[in-house]
Amino acid sequence: MVRINDLAGGAFWRLLGMEAEQDDNGETVLKIPVEDKLLQFYGKVHGGVIASLIDAASAVAINLKLGPDRGANTVEMKINYLRPVEKGILYARGEVIHLGRTLAVGKADVWDDQGRQIAHGTGTFYLISLSGEHSGRD
Repeated sequence: MVRINDLAGGAFWRLLGMEAEQDDNGETVLKIPVEDKLLQFYGKVHGGVIASLIDAASAVAINLKLGPDRGANTVEMKINYLRPVEKGILYARGEVIHLGRTLAVGKADVWDDQGRQIAHGTGTFYLISLSGEHSGRD
């Protein structure tokens, strides 16, 4: 089973400085401290960092609903960037919108450490078998 610790131990999460934590309700929240390496030319957090946070938060929410022999790969995303960020910490929480036999749809919101919403995104994920067999659910 893909677990949050498996994802968090990945090289890409480490590159971004992304971490997972539990909020007061026991839900998984991802966070990325803003560092200079994450800024684009104009001194704002690069949109790709925010997209990665949305992708990861949605994927975590979906993976938590899957059985031990399945995983999810992103096939499409849509993001609305609402405001720029220059410093602080970014947070994201994902949610499952639809979980089918071969596709899942998730969404995530990103906010800053002042509680302002930074972005909203949705994504479609292809469900895969981790055991090498067909991934469909009954």
